Amino acid sequence: MLIAMRNVDGEIEALRATLRVLRGKNGCPWDREQSLDDLVSYLIDESYELLHAVKSTDPAQLEEELGDVIFLVVFIHELMQQRTTTPLNKIIHDAHAKIIARHPHVFGRTSAADRTESLAEWERIKKEQNPVTAGNSVLSSIPAVYPPVRKASAIQKKAALTGFDWPDHEGIIDKLYEEIDELKASIDTGERGSIKEEIGDLFFTLINLARQLQVDAEGALDRTTAKFIQRFRWMEKTARDSGLHLEELSLEEQEKLWQKSKNEEPDTGEE
Repeated sequence: MLIAMRNVDGEIEALRATLRVLRGKNGCPWDREQSLDDLVSYLIDESYELLHAVKSTDPAQLEEELGDVIFLVVFIHELMQQRTTTPLNKIIHDAHAKIIARHPHVFGRTSAADRTESLAEWERIKKEQNPVTAGNSVLSSIPAVYPPVRKASAIQKKAALTGFDWPDHEGIIDKLYEEIDELKASIDTGERGSIKEEIGDLFFTLINLARQLQVDAEGALDRTTAKFIQRFRWMEKTARDSGLHLEELSLEEQEKLWQKSKNEEPDTGEE
């Protein structure tokens, strides 16, 4: 089935019309059953797929995943119309106006010399527009459904905006060593609850260090995980080429393969 190319507004309206057919009486049972909660969950999944596509070198994959995200945004708005009659262009317009209003250092008369000042200006305006009410917390805006690493990072950023922050990364590094010592002490006692708590403290401090150094903790962890996968697969292949399974090698032999695997990594040019 060939579909004629339209302008952006035309494409959105055509997609909306298709959604209404899919959710109509003679449409698709699956599409009819979808709720806002379902679609937001799919949007999270598709956002991760988009993130994966960003890291790939395939423009077609990136375009496809972006299309999936846009499709779900339109689908979500279609279901939102059961609660509100606000058109999508009004929502986009308001988002655009908010972006301009929160960049007075670009579109107004204030200035921001660096990233830190820019973020501070954003948060200052956001606080003016959405003041913290009595009995409320500056941390209330952090979604409870965030993944743990993202939630910890977001909470630390919010707390830092109140001035509750380390003056520099050196103090956090000292705190890391302190948390490691406390973890060792818990391991010595064998108390599982204490060990779990100290590991959590260690994670939280490490995420704080990443934030202080302006490193995305999730991205750094994801990159290291990908590096481990690449090295481990090389070890498996090398063992198979020798007529063995990796589990048949001693730990010392596996360690030798691991060290050799580091020399097999492509140079990405990244720091």
